[in-house]
Amino acid sequence: MADADEDRISAHPAAEDDDPSDELPDYGFLASHTPTEDPLLPRRGAKDFEPNPTQHQTTLLSQSRAAMHNALSHTRTHIPKSHLVGYWEPTMRRCRVPSPRGQHFRTMGRAGRDGTWLNGEEMLYLLERGSLDVRWPVFGGEEEEEEEGEGVVMGLQGGYAAVLGEEGVDGRVGLEEWVVYAGLRRAGFAVFRAGDIYREDVAVGAVSVRGGGVGIVGLFAQIFGGLFGWRERAAPLEGPLVGKGVYRSYNDIYKRLAIIPWHDPNTPSIESPTPPEAPFKTTYHVWKLSSVTFRKSNPGPPDFRVAVVNTRTTSVPTLEQMSALLESMPFDPPTEKMEKHIYQKLKHGYRNVILAIVDQGVVSYLRVSDAGFGNVKLYERFSGNVTHGGKGGRGGRGGRGGRGGRGGRGRGKG
Repeated sequence: MADADEDRISAHPAAEDDDPSDELPDYGFLASHTPTEDPLLPRRGAKDFEPNPTQHQTTLLSQSRAAMHNALSHTRTHIPKSHLVGYWEPTMRRCRVPSPRGQHFRTMGRAGRDGTWLNGEEMLYLLERGSLDVRWPVFGGEEEEEEEGEGVVMGLQGGYAAVLGEEGVDGRVGLEEWVVYAGLRRAGFAVFRAGDIYREDVAVGAVSVRGGGVGIVGLFAQIFGGLFGWRERAAPLEGPLVGKGVYRSYNDIYKRLAIIPWHDPNTPSIESPTPPEAPFKTTYHVWKLSSVTFRKSNPGPPDFRVAVVNTRTTSVPTLEQMSALLESMPFDPPTEKMEKHIYQKLKHGYRNVILAIVDQGVVSYLRVSDAGFGNVKLYERFSGNVTHGGKGGRGGRGGRGGRGGRGGRGRGKG
């Protein structure tokens, strides 16, 4: 019965379930590229058949898989002109490249006296690309190893075994951190461990000075405000929040309705910040390479700060964890250009970080920011647009001059 039901389902597939990205590509074109003819892997082709339960298609799929395995089984070699050799140091969990050259080392590694040192994920990235020939150390023959290139060649499986493991144990890199690093590098970003080439200066927020002298303008405002009722009234202890009285604008009414305290990111916290704990702490600093020239000696502030989180071992963060993570970020208020764009201002916030949430290899990026919603007063934007009829006005909704009569000498058509 189960087989019959499956046959009926496959005979009438749903249109919404047909996803071209889920289709298996045809690798049969790789059969013409034997390892002896062309050592490079050709690009994969397009699928040229629809799924059907026939023996002919099964044969085509088998031939396609065999051609793919045949192409991948070819031994890749290094070009002599660009051949780079690195030596893995197991005690330090780092790789030393005596003679670095190429574009990769502009955004990777740290220079030392005896070459450039690569972290584990950097070495594994170059090893996976085939851009670096990594050798296991030969004890007692270090000098000959550099001159003659001796030592056991590290394969890709050996690189995974040497670098990956439980995060923080013996200097190893977690699988989640490696997935995030490799994905960002392939996307064209410069990625470094937090604190490797740039030290964060976590400054407190700018204190908004509200006390002190009022000045001449403030003195006149207090005098005439008291005479004409412009002075801001305090919220009553009992009764309605908006009582009887004269209100010159809607701002006074909305201010009296704001009785719930809110967090101001501009005001520094009196208490000492709590240091963040793993996994909710910065893992990588990321720079964009499209617009500016990146220099390891002077990289500048990173464009993104990424914290890697494993969904299989981590639950939803608490308020204390997120507060500690945001407090460890530098104070970065919105720019003047963002003041006119409310949503862009709230998205940027005053402190922000990106959470790279990894679920068994699938990475989702989530931006978290200290938005400061209380600083964005929408009623001030809308209350300033209230216009009245009369001289210089644009008129209202009635006739050509509106409710205010002929409209006056403004932009209205009097």
